[in-house]
Amino acid sequence: MRKLGIFLGFTPKQLVPHEGIARLIGFIVKGALSAEGVSVTIAGPSWLKSEIQALLEDAKVPSGFVKIVTTRGEPFIVRLWKLSERFRRAKAKPKQKKNRIKRAALKVSSLAVYWLSTTSTTLFLAGAILVAALAVIFAIPAILTLILLVCTYAIKRALPRLSRYRAFRHLMREISEFNLEFKRKVRTLRIVDRVQDRELKRLVSKLNRRADTDVWYVPSMFWPQVAGLTGKVVMAAPDIVFYEHPGQYTSSDFEGSLDRITGSIAAADHLICYSEYVRSHHLVERQQVPAERVSVIRHGSIDTREVEAGTGDRQSALDVLHTYLNANQHRLPAYLNGFSFDDVDFLFYSSQARPHKNIEGLITVYEKILREHFRPVKLVLTAKFDTQSRIRELITKHGLENDVLSLSSVPNHVLAALYRLARLSVTPTMFEGGFPFTFSEAYSVGTPSVMSRIPVVTEVIQDQFLLDQMTFDPRDRKEMLEKILWGIDNRDLLLKQQLPLFETLQLRSWTNVADEYIALIRKVAGE
Repeated sequence: MRKLGIFLGFTPKQLVPHEGIARLIGFIVKGALSAEGVSVTIAGPSWLKSEIQALLEDAKVPSGFVKIVTTRGEPFIVRLWKLSERFRRAKAKPKQKKNRIKRAALKVSSLAVYWLSTTSTTLFLAGAILVAALAVIFAIPAILTLILLVCTYAIKRALPRLSRYRAFRHLMREISEFNLEFKRKVRTLRIVDRVQDRELKRLVSKLNRRADTDVWYVPSMFWPQVAGLTGKVVMAAPDIVFYEHPGQYTSSDFEGSLDRITGSIAAADHLICYSEYVRSHHLVERQQVPAERVSVIRHGSIDTREVEAGTGDRQSALDVLHTYLNANQHRLPAYLNGFSFDDVDFLFYSSQARPHKNIEGLITVYEKILREHFRPVKLVLTAKFDTQSRIRELITKHGLENDVLSLSSVPNHVLAALYRLARLSVTPTMFEGGFPFTFSEAYSVGTPSVMSRIPVVTEVIQDQFLLDQMTFDPRDRKEMLEKILWGIDNRDLLLKQQLPLFETLQLRSWTNVADEYIALIRKVAGE
Protein backbone atom coordinates (compact mmCIF):
# COMPACT_ATOMS: atom_id res chain seq x y z
CA MET A 1 0.00 0.00 0.00
CA ARG A 2 1.41 3.35 -1.07
CA LYS A 3 -1.68 5.55 -0.93
CA LEU A 4 -4.31 5.43 1.84
CA GLY A 5 -7.59 7.32 1.55
CA ILE A 6 -10.00 8.12 4.37
CA PHE A 7 -13.56 8.74 3.18
CA LEU A 8 -15.80 10.91 5.39
CA GLY A 9 -19.47 11.46 4.58
CA PHE A 10 -20.68 13.12 7.79
CA THR A 11 -23.38 15.77 7.63
CA PRO A 12 -22.54 19.27 9.01
CA LYS A 13 -21.61 19.26 12.72
CA GLN A 14 -21.50 15.43 12.95
CA LEU A 15 -17.71 15.23 13.02
CA VAL A 16 -16.48 16.60 16.36
CA PRO A 17 -12.66 16.99 16.23
CA HIS A 18 -11.88 16.02 19.85
CA GLU A 19 -14.17 12.99 20.21
CA GLY A 20 -14.28 9.21 19.52
CA ILE A 21 -14.07 8.56 15.80
CA ALA A 22 -12.16 11.80 15.09
CA ARG A 23 -9.42 10.82 17.55
CA LEU A 24 -9.16 7.33 16.03
CA ILE A 25 -8.84 8.83 12.52
CA GLY A 26 -6.07 11.07 13.85
CA PHE A 27 -4.16 8.07 15.21
CA ILE A 28 -4.61 6.15 11.95
CA VAL A 29 -3.29 9.12 9.95
CA LYS A 30 -0.22 9.42 12.19
CA GLY A 31 0.37 5.66 11.99
CA ALA A 32 0.18 5.69 8.19
CA LEU A 33 2.49 8.70 7.88
CA SER A 34 5.08 7.02 10.09
CA ALA A 35 5.19 4.09 7.66
CA GLU A 36 7.80 4.54 4.93
CA GLY A 37 6.48 5.65 1.55
CA VAL A 38 2.77 5.94 2.50
CA SER A 39 0.78 9.07 1.63
CA VAL A 40 -2.65 9.92 3.08
CA THR A 41 -5.68 11.62 1.53
CA ILE A 42 -8.80 12.60 3.49
CA ALA A 43 -11.91 13.15 1.36
CA GLY A 44 -15.28 14.62 2.32
CA PRO A 45 -18.05 17.03 1.29
CA SER A 46 -17.11 20.70 1.16
CA TRP A 47 -18.85 21.43 4.48
CA LEU A 48 -16.38 19.16 6.33
CA LYS A 49 -13.18 20.94 5.31
CA SER A 50 -12.79 23.01 8.50
CA GLU A 51 -13.61 19.96 10.68
CA ILE A 52 -10.99 17.88 8.84
CA GLN A 53 -8.40 20.62 9.36
CA ALA A 54 -9.32 20.81 13.07
CA LEU A 55 -9.05 17.00 13.33
CA LEU A 56 -5.51 17.07 11.90
CA GLU A 57 -4.53 19.98 14.11
CA ASP A 58 -5.85 18.16 17.19
CA ALA A 59 -3.83 15.07 16.17
CA LYS A 60 -0.75 17.33 15.75
CA VAL A 61 -0.32 16.33 12.11
CA PRO A 62 1.78 19.05 10.41
CA SER A 63 0.01 21.12 7.76
CA GLY A 64 0.63 19.84 4.24
CA PHE A 65 1.42 16.25 5.25
CA VAL A 66 -2.13 15.12 4.37
CA LYS A 67 -3.98 15.92 1.17
CA ILE A 68 -7.57 17.10 1.71
CA VAL A 69 -10.02 16.57 -1.17
CA THR A 70 -13.56 17.97 -1.01
CA THR A 71 -16.40 18.70 -3.39
CA ARG A 72 -16.37 22.14 -4.95
CA GLY A 73 -18.72 24.73 -3.43
CA GLU A 74 -21.30 24.25 -0.68
CA PRO A 75 -24.97 23.59 -1.57
CA PHE A 76 -27.06 26.71 -0.93
CA ILE A 77 -29.28 24.80 1.50
CA VAL A 78 -26.19 24.15 3.67
CA ARG A 79 -25.23 27.82 3.49
CA LEU A 80 -28.74 28.80 4.56
CA TRP A 81 -28.59 26.31 7.45
CA LYS A 82 -25.26 27.75 8.62
CA LEU A 83 -26.73 31.25 8.44
CA SER A 84 -29.73 30.15 10.54
CA GLU A 85 -27.33 28.58 13.06
CA ARG A 86 -25.51 31.90 13.41
CA PHE A 87 -28.82 33.67 14.06
CA ARG A 88 -29.84 30.98 16.55
CA ARG A 89 -26.58 31.32 18.47
CA ALA A 90 -26.93 35.09 18.44
CA LYS A 91 -30.46 34.81 19.89
CA ALA A 92 -29.14 32.47 22.57
CA LYS A 93 -26.92 35.24 23.99
CA PRO A 94 -29.35 37.90 25.27
CA LYS A 95 -26.80 39.42 27.64
CA GLN A 96 -24.39 40.22 24.82
CA LYS A 97 -27.25 41.69 22.76
CA LYS A 98 -28.35 43.80 25.73
CA ASN A 99 -24.78 45.07 26.16
CA ARG A 100 -24.56 46.04 22.47
CA ILE A 101 -27.83 47.97 22.73
CA LYS A 102 -26.56 49.69 25.87
CA ARG A 103 -23.30 50.72 24.14
CA ALA A 104 -25.23 52.04 21.12
CA ALA A 105 -27.56 54.04 23.41
CA LEU A 106 -24.54 55.58 25.17
CA LYS A 107 -23.03 56.64 21.84
CA VAL A 108 -26.32 58.22 20.73
CA SER A 109 -26.58 60.02 24.11
CA SER A 110 -23.02 61.35 23.74
CA LEU A 111 -23.79 62.68 20.26
CA ALA A 112 -27.00 64.34 21.52
CA VAL A 113 -25.12 66.03 24.38
CA TYR A 114 -22.42 67.20 21.96
CA TRP A 115 -25.09 68.59 19.59
CA LEU A 116 -27.01 70.42 22.33
CA SER A 117 -23.77 71.79 23.76
CA THR A 118 -22.73 73.51 20.52
CA THR A 119 -22.67 77.32 20.17
CA SER A 120 -22.81 77.12 16.38
CA THR A 121 -26.24 78.04 14.97
CA THR A 122 -25.49 76.19 11.71
CA LEU A 123 -24.54 73.00 13.51
CA PHE A 124 -27.58 73.22 15.80
CA LEU A 125 -30.00 73.72 12.84
CA ALA A 126 -28.37 70.87 10.88
CA GLY A 127 -28.81 68.61 13.89
CA ALA A 128 -32.43 69.66 14.34
CA ILE A 129 -33.22 68.90 10.68
CA LEU A 130 -31.52 65.49 11.01
CA VAL A 131 -33.50 64.67 14.18
CA ALA A 132 -36.76 65.71 12.49
CA ALA A 133 -35.97 63.58 9.42
CA LEU A 134 -35.13 60.55 11.59
CA ALA A 135 -38.35 61.06 13.58
CA VAL A 136 -40.40 60.95 10.35
CA ILE A 137 -38.52 57.91 9.00
CA PHE A 138 -38.82 55.90 12.20
CA ALA A 139 -42.27 57.04 13.31
CA ILE A 140 -44.22 54.25 11.57
CA PRO A 141 -41.84 51.41 12.62
CA ALA A 142 -41.86 52.79 16.18
CA ILE A 143 -45.67 52.86 16.29
CA LEU A 144 -45.90 49.31 14.86
CA THR A 145 -43.34 48.08 17.40
CA LEU A 146 -45.27 49.72 20.23
CA ILE A 147 -48.53 48.11 19.05
CA LEU A 148 -46.78 44.71 18.86
CA LEU A 149 -45.38 45.08 22.39
CA VAL A 150 -48.79 46.09 23.76
CA CYS A 151 -50.44 43.10 22.02
CA THR A 152 -47.76 40.73 23.33
CA TYR A 153 -48.23 42.04 26.87
CA ALA A 154 -52.02 41.74 26.58
CA ILE A 155 -51.78 38.14 25.31
CA LYS A 156 -49.41 37.17 28.14
CA ARG A 157 -51.83 38.66 30.65
CA ALA A 158 -54.83 36.96 29.04
CA LEU A 159 -53.36 33.46 28.55
CA PRO A 160 -53.79 32.31 32.19
CA ARG A 161 -57.45 33.38 32.11
CA LEU A 162 -58.14 31.89 28.68
CA SER A 163 -56.58 28.55 29.71
CA ARG A 164 -59.52 28.06 32.11
CA TYR A 165 -61.81 27.55 29.12
CA ARG A 166 -62.01 24.07 27.58
CA ALA A 167 -62.39 25.44 24.03
CA PHE A 168 -59.16 27.43 24.34
CA ARG A 169 -57.25 24.42 25.71
CA HIS A 170 -58.60 22.34 22.82
CA LEU A 171 -57.46 25.00 20.33
CA MET A 172 -53.95 25.07 21.82
CA ARG A 173 -53.73 21.26 21.60
CA GLU A 174 -54.82 21.41 17.95
CA ILE A 175 -52.13 24.01 17.21
CA SER A 176 -49.49 21.92 18.99
CA GLU A 177 -50.52 18.76 17.10
CA PHE A 178 -50.48 20.65 13.80
CA ASN A 179 -46.95 21.88 14.58
CA LEU A 180 -45.74 18.33 15.36
CA GLU A 181 -47.42 16.96 12.24
CA PHE A 182 -45.81 19.67 10.12
CA LYS A 183 -42.38 18.79 11.53
CA ARG A 184 -43.03 15.10 10.80
CA LYS A 185 -44.01 15.94 7.21
CA VAL A 186 -40.81 17.95 6.79
CA ARG A 187 -38.76 15.01 8.12
CA THR A 188 -40.39 12.64 5.63
CA LEU A 189 -38.93 14.77 2.82
CA ARG A 190 -35.50 13.49 3.99
CA ILE A 191 -33.89 16.77 2.93
CA VAL A 192 -30.60 16.04 4.75
CA ASP A 193 -30.39 12.55 3.23
CA ARG A 194 -30.98 13.88 -0.28
CA VAL A 195 -28.36 16.62 0.01
CA GLN A 196 -25.87 14.18 1.55
CA ASP A 197 -26.52 11.56 -1.16
CA ARG A 198 -25.96 14.06 -3.97
CA GLU A 199 -22.76 15.44 -2.45
CA LEU A 200 -21.28 12.01 -1.72
CA LYS A 201 -21.94 10.89 -5.29
CA ARG A 202 -20.20 14.06 -6.54
CA LEU A 203 -17.30 13.29 -4.20
CA VAL A 204 -17.02 9.68 -5.40
CA SER A 205 -16.94 10.86 -9.04
CA LYS A 206 -14.20 13.36 -8.25
CA LEU A 207 -12.11 10.74 -6.42
CA ASN A 208 -12.48 8.21 -9.24
CA ARG A 209 -11.21 10.76 -11.75
CA ARG A 210 -8.07 11.10 -9.62
CA ALA A 211 -7.65 7.29 -9.39
CA ASP A 212 -4.66 7.66 -7.05
CA THR A 213 -5.71 5.68 -3.95
CA ASP A 214 -5.06 1.98 -3.25
CA VAL A 215 -7.46 1.46 -0.37
CA TRP A 216 -10.12 3.55 1.40
CA TYR A 217 -10.86 3.46 5.11
CA VAL A 218 -14.54 4.32 5.73
CA PRO A 219 -15.41 4.91 9.44
CA SER A 220 -19.19 4.49 9.10
CA MET A 221 -21.77 2.04 7.72
CA PHE A 222 -24.19 4.79 6.64
CA TRP A 223 -22.63 5.77 3.31
CA PRO A 224 -23.57 3.18 0.66
CA GLN A 225 -22.32 5.65 -1.98
CA VAL A 226 -18.80 4.21 -1.39
CA ALA A 227 -19.87 1.29 -3.58
CA GLY A 228 -18.90 3.51 -6.51
CA LEU A 229 -15.29 4.02 -5.36
CA THR A 230 -12.43 2.49 -7.30
CA GLY A 231 -9.92 0.93 -4.95
CA LYS A 232 -10.59 -1.40 -2.04
CA VAL A 233 -12.74 -0.41 0.95
CA VAL A 234 -12.09 -1.22 4.62
CA MET A 235 -15.11 -0.18 6.67
CA ALA A 236 -15.73 0.27 10.41
CA ALA A 237 -18.82 -1.68 11.53
CA PRO A 238 -19.31 -0.83 15.24
CA ASP A 239 -22.72 -2.52 15.60
CA ILE A 240 -26.23 -2.75 14.18
CA VAL A 241 -28.22 -1.84 17.26
CA PHE A 242 -31.58 -2.31 15.43
CA TYR A 243 -31.02 -6.07 15.74
CA GLU A 244 -30.89 -5.84 19.53
CA HIS A 245 -33.78 -3.40 20.11
CA PRO A 246 -35.93 -3.19 16.96
CA GLY A 247 -38.95 -1.81 18.83
CA GLN A 248 -37.01 1.29 19.90
CA TYR A 249 -36.07 2.29 16.35
CA THR A 250 -39.42 2.43 14.56
CA SER A 251 -39.87 6.20 14.19
CA SER A 252 -39.48 8.04 10.88
CA ASP A 253 -36.08 9.32 12.06
CA PHE A 254 -34.63 5.84 11.50
CA GLU A 255 -36.50 5.00 8.30
CA GLY A 256 -34.16 3.49 5.71
CA SER A 257 -31.23 3.19 8.14
CA LEU A 258 -30.96 -0.59 7.90
CA ASP A 259 -31.08 -0.41 4.09
CA ARG A 260 -28.19 2.08 4.09
CA ILE A 261 -26.20 -0.14 6.45
CA THR A 262 -26.80 -3.24 4.32
CA GLY A 263 -25.82 -1.34 1.16
CA SER A 264 -22.64 -0.05 2.81
CA ILE A 265 -21.62 -3.50 4.08
CA ALA A 266 -22.08 -4.95 0.59
CA ALA A 267 -19.66 -2.31 -0.75
CA ALA A 268 -16.86 -3.19 1.70
CA ASP A 269 -13.99 -5.56 0.99
CA HIS A 270 -13.33 -5.93 4.71
CA LEU A 271 -15.10 -4.91 7.93
CA ILE A 272 -13.72 -3.91 11.34
CA CYS A 273 -15.83 -4.21 14.51
CA TYR A 274 -14.98 -3.83 18.19
CA SER A 275 -16.33 -7.04 19.76
CA GLU A 276 -16.70 -10.74 18.99
CA TYR A 277 -20.44 -10.49 19.71
CA VAL A 278 -21.03 -7.97 16.91
CA ARG A 279 -18.81 -9.94 14.54
CA SER A 280 -20.67 -13.20 15.14
CA HIS A 281 -24.28 -12.10 15.68
CA HIS A 282 -24.68 -8.90 13.66
CA LEU A 283 -22.34 -9.34 10.71
CA VAL A 284 -21.79 -13.06 10.14
CA GLU A 285 -25.21 -14.39 11.22
CA ARG A 286 -27.59 -11.56 10.35
CA GLN A 287 -25.81 -9.86 7.44
CA GLN A 288 -24.35 -13.11 6.08
CA VAL A 289 -20.85 -11.62 5.77
CA PRO A 290 -18.14 -14.33 5.41
CA ALA A 291 -16.27 -14.60 8.73
CA GLU A 292 -12.89 -14.07 7.03
CA ARG A 293 -14.07 -10.62 5.86
CA VAL A 294 -14.58 -9.36 9.44
CA SER A 295 -11.85 -8.50 11.98
CA VAL A 296 -12.19 -7.47 15.62
CA ILE A 297 -9.99 -4.56 16.70
CA ARG A 298 -10.86 -3.41 20.21
CA HIS A 299 -10.74 0.22 21.36
CA GLY A 300 -7.81 1.68 23.24
CA SER A 301 -8.01 3.13 26.73
CA ILE A 302 -8.89 6.82 27.16
CA ASP A 303 -7.02 8.79 29.80
CA THR A 304 -9.12 11.85 30.66
CA ARG A 305 -6.16 13.47 32.43
CA GLU A 306 -4.78 14.35 28.99
CA VAL A 307 -7.55 16.92 28.45
CA GLU A 308 -7.91 18.22 32.02
CA ALA A 309 -7.38 21.91 32.67
CA GLY A 310 -5.60 23.19 35.75
CA THR A 311 -3.63 21.07 38.21
CA GLY A 312 -5.77 17.94 38.00
CA ASP A 313 -7.35 18.08 41.46
CA ARG A 314 -10.88 18.61 42.80
CA GLN A 315 -10.52 22.38 43.23
CA SER A 316 -9.27 22.83 39.67
CA ALA A 317 -12.19 20.76 38.40
CA LEU A 318 -14.62 22.93 40.41
CA ASP A 319 -13.07 26.08 38.95
CA VAL A 320 -13.40 24.71 35.41
CA LEU A 321 -17.03 23.70 35.92
CA HIS A 322 -18.11 26.95 37.60
CA THR A 323 -16.36 29.05 34.93
CA TYR A 324 -18.20 27.09 32.24
CA LEU A 325 -21.57 27.46 33.99
CA ASN A 326 -21.10 31.22 34.39
CA ALA A 327 -20.09 31.67 30.75
CA ASN A 328 -23.07 29.65 29.46
CA GLN A 329 -25.91 30.93 31.64
CA HIS A 330 -27.84 31.96 28.52
CA ARG A 331 -28.31 28.35 27.37
CA LEU A 332 -28.39 26.41 30.62
CA PRO A 333 -31.38 25.85 32.95
CA ALA A 334 -32.07 28.87 35.16
CA TYR A 335 -31.58 26.64 38.21
CA LEU A 336 -27.85 26.45 37.44
CA ASN A 337 -27.33 30.24 37.48
CA GLY A 338 -24.93 30.77 40.34
CA PHE A 339 -25.19 27.09 41.38
CA SER A 340 -22.21 25.79 43.33
CA PHE A 341 -21.02 22.18 43.02
CA ASP A 342 -18.57 22.57 45.93
CA ASP A 343 -20.44 20.25 48.29
CA VAL A 344 -22.70 18.44 45.80
CA ASP A 345 -22.41 14.71 45.12
CA PHE A 346 -23.76 13.54 41.79
CA LEU A 347 -24.09 10.48 39.57
CA PHE A 348 -22.76 11.04 36.05
CA TYR A 349 -23.75 9.46 32.74
CA SER A 350 -21.97 10.68 29.62
CA SER A 351 -24.09 9.69 26.65
CA GLN A 352 -26.22 10.97 23.80
CA ALA A 353 -30.01 10.59 24.00
CA ARG A 354 -30.54 7.43 21.96
CA PRO A 355 -33.34 4.89 22.55
CA HIS A 356 -30.98 2.08 23.67
CA LYS A 357 -29.02 4.29 26.09
CA ASN A 358 -31.65 3.59 28.80
CA ILE A 359 -31.79 7.14 30.16
CA GLU A 360 -35.44 6.74 31.17
CA GLY A 361 -34.58 3.63 33.16
CA LEU A 362 -31.77 5.47 34.96
CA ILE A 363 -34.02 8.44 35.84
CA THR A 364 -36.68 6.07 37.23
CA VAL A 365 -34.06 4.34 39.40
CA TYR A 366 -32.54 7.68 40.43
CA GLU A 367 -35.92 8.89 41.72
CA LYS A 368 -35.95 5.92 44.13
CA ILE A 369 -32.35 6.62 45.20
CA LEU A 370 -33.33 10.18 46.06
CA ARG A 371 -36.82 9.76 47.50
CA GLU A 372 -36.92 6.24 48.95
CA HIS A 373 -33.29 5.64 49.92
CA PHE A 374 -32.53 9.27 50.87
CA ARG A 375 -29.16 9.63 49.16
CA PRO A 376 -28.64 13.40 48.60
CA VAL A 377 -27.16 13.17 45.11
CA LYS A 378 -27.94 14.86 41.80
CA LEU A 379 -28.00 13.12 38.42
CA VAL A 380 -25.92 14.89 35.74
CA LEU A 381 -26.34 13.83 32.11
CA THR A 382 -24.68 15.00 28.90
CA ALA A 383 -27.75 14.04 26.85
CA LYS A 384 -29.72 16.89 25.29
CA PHE A 385 -33.43 16.87 26.23
CA ASP A 386 -34.74 19.53 23.81
CA THR A 387 -36.32 17.03 21.42
CA GLN A 388 -36.79 14.19 23.93
CA SER A 389 -40.39 14.65 25.07
CA ARG A 390 -40.54 11.30 26.91
CA ILE A 391 -37.51 12.16 29.03
CA ARG A 392 -38.79 15.68 29.77
CA GLU A 393 -42.22 14.34 30.74
CA LEU A 394 -40.65 11.73 33.03
CA ILE A 395 -38.58 14.38 34.81
CA THR A 396 -41.63 16.64 35.21
CA LYS A 397 -43.83 13.78 36.39
CA HIS A 398 -41.46 13.01 39.26
CA GLY A 399 -40.67 16.67 40.04
CA LEU A 400 -36.98 16.22 39.28
CA GLU A 401 -36.39 19.42 37.30
CA ASN A 402 -33.79 20.62 39.85
CA ASP A 403 -32.23 17.19 40.38
CA VAL A 404 -31.71 15.76 36.88
CA LEU A 405 -29.37 18.21 35.15
CA SER A 406 -28.50 18.26 31.45
CA LEU A 407 -25.09 19.63 30.46
CA SER A 408 -24.91 18.80 26.77
CA SER A 409 -22.11 19.35 24.25
CA VAL A 410 -19.56 20.31 26.91
CA PRO A 411 -15.90 20.78 25.86
CA ASN A 412 -13.47 17.99 26.72
CA HIS A 413 -11.89 19.82 29.67
CA VAL A 414 -15.35 20.36 31.21
CA LEU A 415 -16.22 16.69 30.62
CA ALA A 416 -13.01 15.77 32.46
CA ALA A 417 -14.01 18.05 35.35
CA LEU A 418 -17.45 16.38 35.58
CA TYR A 419 -15.86 12.93 35.66
CA ARG A 420 -13.44 13.97 38.43
CA LEU A 421 -16.19 15.54 40.56
CA ALA A 422 -18.73 12.72 40.19
CA ARG A 423 -19.46 10.41 43.07
CA LEU A 424 -20.01 7.56 40.63
CA SER A 425 -20.10 7.04 36.86
CA VAL A 426 -23.16 5.06 35.76
CA THR A 427 -23.58 3.46 32.32
CA PRO A 428 -27.01 1.76 32.09
CA THR A 429 -26.95 1.25 28.29
CA MET A 430 -28.91 -1.65 26.80
CA PHE A 431 -26.22 -2.31 24.18
CA GLU A 432 -22.83 -1.11 22.92
CA GLY A 433 -20.60 -2.36 20.12
CA GLY A 434 -17.40 -1.72 22.09
CA PHE A 435 -16.42 -1.71 25.76
CA PRO A 436 -17.82 1.59 27.13
CA PHE A 437 -15.36 4.50 27.04
CA THR A 438 -16.99 5.73 30.24
CA PHE A 439 -15.04 3.30 32.44
CA SER A 440 -11.51 4.49 31.59
CA GLU A 441 -12.65 8.10 31.18
CA ALA A 442 -13.95 8.05 34.77
CA TYR A 443 -11.31 5.88 36.42
CA SER A 444 -8.38 7.86 34.99
CA VAL A 445 -9.50 10.85 37.10
CA GLY A 446 -10.33 8.84 40.21
CA THR A 447 -14.02 7.97 39.79
CA PRO A 448 -15.31 4.37 39.89
CA SER A 449 -18.07 3.00 37.63
CA VAL A 450 -21.04 0.70 37.61
CA MET A 451 -22.38 -0.41 34.23
CA SER A 452 -24.63 -2.73 32.28
CA ARG A 453 -23.79 -6.41 32.03
CA ILE A 454 -23.94 -6.58 28.24
CA PRO A 455 -22.02 -8.91 25.89
CA VAL A 456 -19.13 -6.54 25.13
CA VAL A 457 -18.57 -5.99 28.88
CA THR A 458 -18.53 -9.71 29.73
CA GLU A 459 -16.02 -10.25 26.89
CA VAL A 460 -13.56 -7.84 28.54
CA ILE A 461 -14.13 -8.39 32.29
CA GLN A 462 -13.04 -11.96 32.96
CA ASP A 463 -12.98 -11.62 36.78
CA GLN A 464 -16.37 -13.00 37.87
CA PHE A 465 -16.21 -11.34 41.31
CA LEU A 466 -15.58 -7.92 39.78
CA LEU A 467 -18.29 -8.52 37.17
CA ASP A 468 -20.77 -9.24 39.98
CA GLN A 469 -19.67 -6.16 41.94
CA MET A 470 -19.79 -3.52 39.20
CA THR A 471 -22.38 -4.67 36.64
CA PHE A 472 -26.15 -5.10 36.47
CA ASP A 473 -28.80 -6.30 34.04
CA PRO A 474 -29.96 -3.03 32.40
CA ARG A 475 -33.52 -4.39 32.17
CA ASP A 476 -33.61 -5.20 35.90
CA ARG A 477 -34.18 -1.86 37.64
CA LYS A 478 -34.05 -3.44 41.08
CA GLU A 479 -30.53 -4.76 40.43
CA MET A 480 -29.50 -1.43 38.89
CA LEU A 481 -30.73 0.32 42.04
CA GLU A 482 -28.82 -2.05 44.32
CA LYS A 483 -25.53 -1.68 42.42
CA ILE A 484 -25.72 2.13 42.25
CA LEU A 485 -26.51 2.37 45.98
CA TRP A 486 -23.61 0.04 46.78
CA GLY A 487 -21.30 2.11 44.58
CA ILE A 488 -22.35 5.37 46.27
CA ASP A 489 -21.79 3.92 49.73
CA ASN A 490 -18.57 2.02 48.94
CA ARG A 491 -16.83 4.36 46.51
CA ASP A 492 -13.26 3.90 47.74
CA LEU A 493 -13.58 0.09 47.92
CA LEU A 494 -14.99 -0.07 44.37
CA LEU A 495 -12.16 2.16 43.11
CA LYS A 496 -9.62 -0.23 44.65
CA GLN A 497 -11.35 -3.31 43.18
CA GLN A 498 -11.36 -1.78 39.68
CA LEU A 499 -7.64 -0.87 39.64
CA PRO A 500 -6.43 -4.16 38.02
CA LEU A 501 -9.03 -3.78 35.24
CA PHE A 502 -7.96 -0.19 34.58
CA GLU A 503 -4.26 -1.13 34.52
CA THR A 504 -4.98 -3.92 32.02
CA LEU A 505 -7.00 -1.64 29.76
CA GLN A 506 -4.28 1.03 29.92
CA LEU A 507 -1.81 -1.34 28.31
CA ARG A 508 -3.76 -0.96 25.06
CA SER A 509 -3.07 2.54 23.74
CA TRP A 510 -4.69 4.19 20.74
CA THR A 511 -1.31 4.00 19.01
CA ASN A 512 -1.55 0.19 19.34
CA VAL A 513 -5.06 0.34 17.88
CA ALA A 514 -3.92 2.51 14.95
CA ASP A 515 -1.02 0.10 14.22
CA GLU A 516 -3.50 -2.80 14.00
CA TYR A 517 -5.70 -0.78 11.62
CA ILE A 518 -2.73 0.05 9.38
CA ALA A 519 -1.57 -3.60 9.37
CA LEU A 520 -5.05 -4.78 8.35
CA ILE A 521 -5.41 -2.07 5.68
CA ARG A 522 -2.02 -3.06 4.24
CA LYS A 523 -3.11 -6.69 4.14
CA VAL A 524 -6.38 -5.87 2.33
CA ALA A 525 -4.55 -3.61 -0.14
CA GLY A 526 -2.21 -6.48 -1.02
CA GLU A 527 -4.94 -9.08 -1.56
